[in-house]
Amino acid sequence: MRFYNSRPIPQGFQIRTVTLRKKADGWYTSILIKDDSVPDYPTPKEVNTIVGLDMGLTKLVHCSDGSDFDNPRPSTSKKEKRTLKIRQRRLSRKNIGSANRKFEAQKLARLHKKHADKRSAYQWFVANKIVNKADAISVEDLNIKGMKAKCKPKPDDVKQGRFLKNGQSAKRGLNRSISDASWGTLIEKIQYAAAKSGKSFFKVDPKNTSRTCSKCGVVDALSRFGEKFVCTSCGHEAHADKQAAGNIKTRAVQQNGLVIKKLKKVRRDSVKPKQLILFETPTVESTTGKRKQHRARNSFPRCAWEPANSIEFMGY
Repeated sequence: MRFYNSRPIPQGFQIRTVTLRKKADGWYTSILIKDDSVPDYPTPKEVNTIVGLDMGLTKLVHCSDGSDFDNPRPSTSKKEKRTLKIRQRRLSRKNIGSANRKFEAQKLARLHKKHADKRSAYQWFVANKIVNKADAISVEDLNIKGMKAKCKPKPDDVKQGRFLKNGQSAKRGLNRSISDASWGTLIEKIQYAAAKSGKSFFKVDPKNTSRTCSKCGVVDALSRFGEKFVCTSCGHEAHADKQAAGNIKTRAVQQNGLVIKKLKKVRRDSVKPKQLILFETPTVESTTGKRKQHRARNSFPRCAWEPANSIEFMGY
């Protein structure tokens, strides 16, 4: 079969498995290669820097250093939801088994693939940015399948065979947002990028990370109200998700026995240039460097067609 060789197989690697996938715009092959001579490096116990990550929906990732990454919502934004609704409605109006229905199904599949490609490309961008932040990365070991589980039914005691509202209709929108964010694949990409760069990667228990105060350590569900965190014990105020990212970082250090090295301060013993006082006449020594730079910039020969000044160019 003819195929596009996107990258060559490096020397020393052996092909283990080849997987073929049929997608909306054609066939794709993925090749798994392995080199047994590459050793597995042990996890270091001393690191210079470590960053904790908290996954979210308003922001895709909150980092313990105070930074965050936006959530582009490739399939749940207002524009994309409207486009998807129109495509699905066109498909449902076509006759089953007709050529027009197959054509509309192909267009709908290409739209879903477009959303998946946007999500994957942005996740690789975020993963590489995060890995370049620190020597070690810590994330929560989330049970995403359990988070998207259906709400338990509430039977009505008065009317037999009837059920009360359990909030499943509201949770359906939350489940769509979680699926659109795709935290699981993002964590896999971060782990892959960390292993490729030689960085350490840790997963911690997510229990009460957003309810624990990073200052006094008190766990209270009343401390968090939406995206705001106010400790009921010591009064510490912070962003709830960034507070959780700091707790994830601390928990990774404690569970794995990590030691964060203190960077040595570099002495600056170089002589500082003299600062001119107001209305002081500059000396030759203070302006030597500037005059050399000015000569270097003006040392290039002038082009033959370029006029010496605007007056000659205008013909006066």
